[in-house]
Amino acid sequence: MTQEDAQQHGELPALRQRMAVIRAQVAAEVEEKWTTPYRTPEVFDLKVQARLAAHREFRALQDQVREVEARLAAEADAGAE
Repeated sequence: MTQEDAQQHGELPALRQRMAVIRAQVAAEVEEKWTTPYRTPEVFDLKVQARLAAHREFRALQDQVREVEARLAAEADAGAE
């Protein structure tokens, strides 16, 4: 494993951790502001997902995770050959 691989493997958990923090913050906002008697867990999750889709930092983190995962997969494929 190269130093870059080690950094990428360490980078993924940090990116995912930050995404989890943002998700929790958004869920707390939805919980606080959304008052309706017709709320179900499924609708709540959809509302949180919609807010996350509009959250710039969350989307940027998703893109970074995809890039790192793709790079690691490509390196693993190249190493297997």
